[in-house]
Amino acid sequence: MLPDLEGWAVFARVAESGSFASAARSLGLSAPTVSKVIARLEHRLKTTLFQRSARHLSLTAAGVACLERARRMLSDGEWLEAELREGSVRPRGTIRLAVPMGFGLDILGPVLPAFLEKYPDISMEIDLDDRTVDLLGGRFEAAIRITPGELPPASSGGAHLLCRSMVRFVCSPELKASLGPLETPEDLSGKSGLLYANTDLPDLLRLTHHDGKQVSVRLRGRMTVNNGDMLLPALRNGTGLALLPDFMLRKDLEAGRLVEVLPGWQGNVLSVWFMVVGCGATRLQMPARLRVLLAYLEQTLGGKMSQDYSAAQEKTR
Repeated sequence: MLPDLEGWAVFARVAESGSFASAARSLGLSAPTVSKVIARLEHRLKTTLFQRSARHLSLTAAGVACLERARRMLSDGEWLEAELREGSVRPRGTIRLAVPMGFGLDILGPVLPAFLEKYPDISMEIDLDDRTVDLLGGRFEAAIRITPGELPPASSGGAHLLCRSMVRFVCSPELKASLGPLETPEDLSGKSGLLYANTDLPDLLRLTHHDGKQVSVRLRGRMTVNNGDMLLPALRNGTGLALLPDFMLRKDLEAGRLVEVLPGWQGNVLSVWFMVVGCGATRLQMPARLRVLLAYLEQTLGGKMSQDYSAAQEKTR
């Protein structure tokens, strides 16, 4: 049998948008039609891809495992059709892109030179800022936005999921040894914290156990900054504890400069989105320069970081 390519494309769009209704609007279909396509795919696979409730839609473990390849199928199909429509026209022009500073320095910066080499008629102007900037007022064409949880940020344009990242509670090995046995988040209450300022309550850290239990811990702030990278030297030095995303911590964790404080507990999962200003949700409505950038980021960031995310999920179970 041929694979259910329509079903996988609809599955990817539902996962990206966070609801059947949003996916239906972006695909030009009715919500019942989208629901029927997903039900058909799940029946074919003999597994459930989404956990459904009256107010929430989330991926099952099987859905998470399938998502990256489904998104790639959708991306390849849309890109193939766009190439055939445009013929030999080469993407060109300037992309004005707003990016969170830590993500830009750690993740985006290293992969952009190859993109610019591949597309010599495209230039980029990048604004690094951890604050949520005014995209229209700043004359940006696109942005990288990072949100807690799985739902996309509110936007008048399109939001395309690039990847997800775990958030871990970490410190230096020396500090962990000095703290003594740590069994529950409550054991950390009042300990020295290195805090990220761009949240409502920087000193109140919300943690979730792999069994679903949720706890909030209040730390004593030793340093509070609006950029996560600035916390890393103090973390390595043993000044305090911090809750930061995997993409900032990977090298230090692998080298043993940092360790997890409470394995099995994590902060909110972060979703990384490619936001397109003033365009519809489909790729065919984007300028070619944005479409090729999105496809490139999905291939270079989405694959690697999604694998890291899936591996991290398995590790916490």
